[in-house]
Amino acid sequence: MPHEHITLAQAPNGEIGPRCETCGVRLTFGNAMVVGKFYMCWEHYVESTGADTATSVGEAEERFWMTNE
Repeated sequence: MPHEHITLAQAPNGEIGPRCETCGVRLTFGNAMVVGKFYMCWEHYVESTGADTATSVGEAEERFWMTNE
């Protein structure tokens, strides 16, 4: 099989997903990050690639729906 190197885990509800290559935590295919040919959790993905989220959360003093026009 071409993907024998990927370790899989089964959740209590029967869902099958990969394990993080570094720490072994059970993931879903939706939240697993791919590095090369391995799946990793977000923390180890950031650690191995140096990439991080591009989202910045700004805190406004006043929300747009609170303004008096």
